[in-house]
Amino acid sequence: MGRSIALLRGPGRAAALALVAAALVLRIIDPGIITELRVRSFDLVERVWPRAGDSARVAIVDIDEKSLARYGQWPWSWHRVAELVRRIAQGNPRVLGIDVVFAEPDRLSPTGIARELPGLPPAVTDALAQLPPSGRDLAEAMAAVPTVLALAPSHEEAAPDSDPLHPAPLRQAGGDPKPFLKSYTSLVQSQPDLRAVAQAAGEIAVEPDPDGVVRRLALAVAYQQTIIPSFALEVLRIAGGERSIVIDTGALGIEDFRIGGTTIPTDRRGRAILHFAPSQARSISASDVLDPMFDPAELRGQLVLLGVAGVGITGLRQTPLGLVRAVDLHAELIESILFNALLHRPSYLDWFELAAALAAGLVVIWLLRYARPLRAVGIAVAITAALFGAELMLFRFADLLFDSTFPALTLSCALGAMLVGNLRATQVELVREREAKQRVEGELAAAQVIQMGLLPRRFPAFPDRHDIDVYARIEPARMVGGDLYDYLLIGGSSRLFFLIADVAGKGIAAALLMAVTKEVVRDAVLTFGPALDRILAEANRKTAAASAELQNEGGVFVTAFAGILDLGSGEVAYASAGHDSPFVLGGAAGLRQLVTEGGPPLGAVEDFRFPIDHDRIELGEVLLLFTDGVTEAENADHKLYSSERLAKALATAATVDAQHVVAAVIDDVSRFVGGAERADDMTVLALRRVGAAATGP
Repeated sequence: MGRSIALLRGPGRAAALALVAAALVLRIIDPGIITELRVRSFDLVERVWPRAGDSARVAIVDIDEKSLARYGQWPWSWHRVAELVRRIAQGNPRVLGIDVVFAEPDRLSPTGIARELPGLPPAVTDALAQLPPSGRDLAEAMAAVPTVLALAPSHEEAAPDSDPLHPAPLRQAGGDPKPFLKSYTSLVQSQPDLRAVAQAAGEIAVEPDPDGVVRRLALAVAYQQTIIPSFALEVLRIAGGERSIVIDTGALGIEDFRIGGTTIPTDRRGRAILHFAPSQARSISASDVLDPMFDPAELRGQLVLLGVAGVGITGLRQTPLGLVRAVDLHAELIESILFNALLHRPSYLDWFELAAALAAGLVVIWLLRYARPLRAVGIAVAITAALFGAELMLFRFADLLFDSTFPALTLSCALGAMLVGNLRATQVELVREREAKQRVEGELAAAQVIQMGLLPRRFPAFPDRHDIDVYARIEPARMVGGDLYDYLLIGGSSRLFFLIADVAGKGIAAALLMAVTKEVVRDAVLTFGPALDRILAEANRKTAAASAELQNEGGVFVTAFAGILDLGSGEVAYASAGHDSPFVLGGAAGLRQLVTEGGPPLGAVEDFRFPIDHDRIELGEVLLLFTDGVTEAENADHKLYSSERLAKALATAATVDAQHVVAAVIDDVSRFVGGAERADDMTVLALRRVGAAATGP
């Protein structure tokens, strides 16, 4: 038992284990950022190994720019479309899928022209009436070839007189799949005379992922308690002469679809994961098909899709390999099913990834030796490479989507914690071995290196964000006290988290706790986002633990003031952990100091819930935070600078930007102190609210 505790207390191990545990919990929760990292990794692998360019079995007849230039803008007369369908039918394709919804009657039909032009001579009107309607002409053309029509699902409310939907030839095996399918409230169909001759109709919904990239296509959707198969599935069913489609549903969701002897794997919501090919199915211009010189026999035995591809008519969709048209997505899905080349991600891969992350973390924590850090890093890099290699191999040879990014990131976090822990242990050991006369100077030097090296010191802090004006300055004293400031963007870069803190005590213990505090606060911010109370609770808990470990150095705690500023509205949430309240200056209300109930310093009282206060920073106002090294600075007569003198200095300070305000405070304190030696760090952090109206180009 004692040996196990000793192993746990090795340099960096507790922090590394905490990071691994936090990573595993984060992966189980699976927030959006983790999902996006995963799919981006899959996109990269797909670009490395796209689907092989097998000989196409799907031909796309495009009503493209060339066709529009020759026969006029879309929509064409249905007589023209009927002529195109007849030319395709002459080639005896296995099926014709029309990726167009003929929702309205043809305005260019002879009877439609007579209605649109009531002033025509009677003889012309009578002649038009004698011509066959274009709807019948198109229906007769479609009857000559097995045809699948498109259905367009929508989230808009359906009209009260919407045409009824004929049940699709679907059979269900297992549970009810409807709760797992995407549901729509309305459906746009082609005209009844066209639906009467078509052998099937399928939905053409294309729903991208949250980042706008199309990676999956639904094989069915739900509409008014009816399941509608996808356009691609119906094309495959008619081409194969199958009577029905089977949906297999388990307890966790949809497992797969079956057409005849073909099983199509899906995710739990019935979506097929496409393995994109760099070149799409063979595309033929509609103008070429209408040309008498075109041999329709080129389409014999093929699956033909008819789509409109003219610029401005149909939108392009983003895929991992680039932009494609919607009809190309249906062709990709059909060919992926025909070649058994769909990607799949079984649920067990989630557990496999968790196990890989845990194993990688434990190897880094217990098996690597950090006496030679370069060798340890090299082994960790080799493990990371092996994980990425496993992802590539599973993708290439088994069509499995294994995410190596998460285990690799977990390993990296554990490795960083171990390196930092061992580095700190080495530094402490070196300090202890120094001669007594060099101990104090060495301790202070190490503390300052840690303190200054971890603080953000580049300004402007966010060069590409002109709506953020932040500036900070720290003046280290001879006796380092461990001051700390930090800031980072959260909430999609719409909020700014800020922190100023002061570690009680002196020397290396204070500096180490400052470094730990910065890390735990940053980790808490990245974990809990805008939940300031949870951030402080987590920082308090971990600071208490770190302080307990530093008892041999006298024990320390941390005063802090933290807040989150909404960059758009100016609303600020803040809390104090035994720290002085900041000033607000530069506004119409004049100089004021934020009011806060506050609480004890971080690490002083475990499980304390810090109260959160709220205020508003107006445009042009500056929020100034400071440590007690400012107000408690002494001059040669041992008089304190005081909060009152600080307020007077701020009342006359120019607020043109944050740097000017910080410089005004530092200069005034320096004039007061004169040549006296400072005993504590002096840190000032200013945030000026600029706002969108004042942003640069």
